[in-house]
Amino acid sequence: MSGRRKNWPTVGCKHKPNSFHYLDTPCGRLRGLRKQDHFEFKGVPFAYADRWEDPQVVEHWEGVYDATGPGAHCCQYLQFYSHYEDQLNAFYNEQYADKELYRYSERDGLNLNIWTPEGAKDLPVAVFFHGGSFKTGGNSTGNINEGAGYCRRGVILVSANYRLNAFATAWDGCHHRGNYAIKDQIAALTWVRNNIAAFGGDPSRVTIMGESAGAMSVQLLLYTPYARGLFRGAVMMSGGGDLTGRGIPADPKWSREIWKTVLRRYGARELGELTRLEAKEIFDAWTDACKISPEWASYGAYPVLDGDVIPDHPAKLRANGAVADVPCIIGITGRDLIPEILHNAALDWAAYHAENGRSPVYGYYMERPAPGDDAGAYHGCDLWYAFGTLGRSWRPYTETDWRLSDVMLDYFAGFIRDGAPHGAGLPEWTPMTDGRNYFLRFSEAPPEMFCPAVRSTP
Repeated sequence: MSGRRKNWPTVGCKHKPNSFHYLDTPCGRLRGLRKQDHFEFKGVPFAYADRWEDPQVVEHWEGVYDATGPGAHCCQYLQFYSHYEDQLNAFYNEQYADKELYRYSERDGLNLNIWTPEGAKDLPVAVFFHGGSFKTGGNSTGNINEGAGYCRRGVILVSANYRLNAFATAWDGCHHRGNYAIKDQIAALTWVRNNIAAFGGDPSRVTIMGESAGAMSVQLLLYTPYARGLFRGAVMMSGGGDLTGRGIPADPKWSREIWKTVLRRYGARELGELTRLEAKEIFDAWTDACKISPEWASYGAYPVLDGDVIPDHPAKLRANGAVADVPCIIGITGRDLIPEILHNAALDWAAYHAENGRSPVYGYYMERPAPGDDAGAYHGCDLWYAFGTLGRSWRPYTETDWRLSDVMLDYFAGFIRDGAPHGAGLPEWTPMTDGRNYFLRFSEAPPEMFCPAVRSTP
């Protein structure tokens, strides 16, 4: 990868950094920030929803909406408690160089961050959904999924919030059937379709991206009829393919029992009686209920097979051809959480596409170990490279890492633009659907195609 590092200018830019920029959209006027070669709009509302209600896509706001800083995140653990008690979440929280404080809101958390190049017109768009086990995270967490790198490559990036944990999963089998996270994501894509042209984007050239729970969400968006026509490509980082064996989508019986337990805690007969409770009371009751059994703890936050948003079992949807046929990228890391399962899910998804004459599926394997400790190529380490935000981490990344980031950004931007990952001077990334099941290896060496011998994490 020698010579791949791009030293983007930081001085002598055309405009003063961080000056205001105003934009007229179908919803109303926005005030964002003018950066050296792009514009940023943060915290833009795409929908509103009361507790356990379907999202209502925003169509208008009064006056000038201030989009110069991050919006609220959706309700989650750190809203109610000062630090994580579990090791895994604490590990991820420690990856960020700056430990920023975020606002949280049950109603105002449904917002977007948007990065668009100066002079954009009819550009392709990527919409990213964050990870966090459907329990935590947000579109501004750690500023890891920033869009400047994509803007330099002629791509608009959008990053979306969605409801989490207790506020996404309420179930009574009638009026409330969970899946508010997926409904929120569909609402975000609908808002993008209706408004992205004002930012210089082409609404017919949208690619959805996600990592971990976000990747699982992308996979579910391939299944739901409500998202049909809202995107034309999919990138799934550590969470793509058929993961029904891991409870995605979950059997609704887990949600039914969890919410019966929550109702009993408050002596309530229906979920409507809980709408007057404080958010922390709901969160604590749901969290305590999930601890009752391993299944509830594992599947309680997941989207469910509700017969509507997810209309049927994925195997039946596949057999009936009721799955969006779009080109896909599926990636895993060397020390992913469940590397063998994710690897096999990627192979299975590629085989399904190949056997049915569908669009190509491209696989990658992130092998570059994260510098600074012995964490290796941990789950989520590829995010820093895919967004060119290595400088947001405390880790002592080197020129090798920055060159690798440029390579990954070039490939991903090519996929978002043209439906196939490519870049000037880069080796060809062949799809797994060519029958060889090759993945592209990202490491300190130049990228190459190979068949990884994936092992379980010790």
